Amino acid sequence: MSRNFKLICTVHGPSEEEAIANAVILHGLGQTEDIVFEQLKGAIPPGVRVLALQAPFPFGPASDAGYAWFNIDIAGAAGPPRPDLAQESFSRQIISDFVDTLAPRLPRILFGFGQGGVMAVHLYLQRPESMQLCIAASARVMPHLIEEFPPGPRHQGVPVIWVHGESDPVIPFESARASVGTLTAAGTCLKWITHRGGHEWPGHHSQDVMLEIERLVRQGRSPN
Repeated sequence: MSRNFKLICTVHGPSEEEAIANAVILHGLGQTEDIVFEQLKGAIPPGVRVLALQAPFPFGPASDAGYAWFNIDIAGAAGPPRPDLAQESFSRQIISDFVDTLAPRLPRILFGFGQGGVMAVHLYLQRPESMQLCIAASARVMPHLIEEFPPGPRHQGVPVIWVHGESDPVIPFESARASVGTLTAAGTCLKWITHRGGHEWPGHHSQDVMLEIERLVRQGRSPN
């Protein structure tokens, strides 16, 4: 697949000229950009322009099975699931390229759920300067990304909000907590929001996330 691949993007909210920030939202495995918008829209303040991206890879054999940022080989008894790392790297690059097209005068927010949350925090590790806020829900960090892009001083100026369910059957809570611990130990400004649910967006925490986004916008932060 070419680096010139054009992501499908559905835009919601004001025009770029009228917006107070740009929020790029990334869906989970087997979902679509419309599904993730319905999940997360309650956490996004009025005035924020939302750009919901569709992942490049079909998920599963059925045409209606949604999309993936990277596919996963379910190994069963032979071992743990194996992510397609080449697809992950490709998706990370095209998301990065897309973010770079956004108006530099507006704060950039990267907001992902599930596999989209994985992609958001991976790009945060690689290029924290490309965003002003990273929000990851029901996500984790793959160990090789920590090794390749260890968190450090350049990440400390870009806050992270991490939301995770204590009963998540897809990405275990302990896996997320370990990722969060690695980031906080490196001095990252991270807000850790937990809930008692599973692999889902907790609607009752939407207001908490919205307030954090509004605070960022009030600060008037722009890209480095």
